Amino acid sequence: MAVNEPAPPRARRRARIAARIPRGYRPALHLAAPTALGAAALAAAVGLVDAVEPLELLAVPATLLLAFAFEWWAHRSVLHRRAPLLGALCERHEREHHLAFTADDMALRSARELWLVLMPPGSALLVLALLLPLAAAAGLLFSRDAALLGLATAMAFFVSYEWLHLAYHLPEGSAVHRIPGLARLREHHRRHHDPRLMKRWNFNVTVPLFDLVHGTRWSPRPRDGA
Repeated sequence: MAVNEPAPPRARRRARIAARIPRGYRPALHLAAPTALGAAALAAAVGLVDAVEPLELLAVPATLLLAFAFEWWAHRSVLHRRAPLLGALCERHEREHHLAFTADDMALRSARELWLVLMPPGSALLVLALLLPLAAAAGLLFSRDAALLGLATAMAFFVSYEWLHLAYHLPEGSAVHRIPGLARLREHHRRHHDPRLMKRWNFNVTVPLFDLVHGTRWSPRPRDGA
């Protein structure tokens, strides 16, 4: 007669985390709605652009630089430190995302675990609500077209962040992992999921530019192993 062995502690911990996912959660909607909103905002902003001057095109790389910098700062100083009034974000990130997905067990096991990978539902609306007054201010300081290009770039970055982060947590051997450059980015993020490294290293999720700038990009020495 077969004896059911108890699940190992890691499996029990992940099961407890997954049990907190709302019963009515719809993974496809959680992924599709922010993507659709981001794409619609991007298309609307680009559609309103009129007669862009060459100098105004600098709004695109400038916005990307700001986005990479904000991503690094928010990941380090909000998601891994208990900032005033934002402690719940740190709690969700460290006590759910990082405990469910460790450096040696990064892959989603079901679509429902998208709840543990994607930003909370409603984040896209919040991001857009925060960006609109910033874009209005940029329009006053610079130009209308520069502000619209910046808004479009910011929304493209938001959607890219969500999809890249999802790609890193897809099962090993996924066709997505054969996209050139993605394996290197995924490895950068996988190392961040080592509990010994997560509070100090590899905070950029998209492009590790500001990890390089701040000296927080960690990779093993050849003698340490991969």
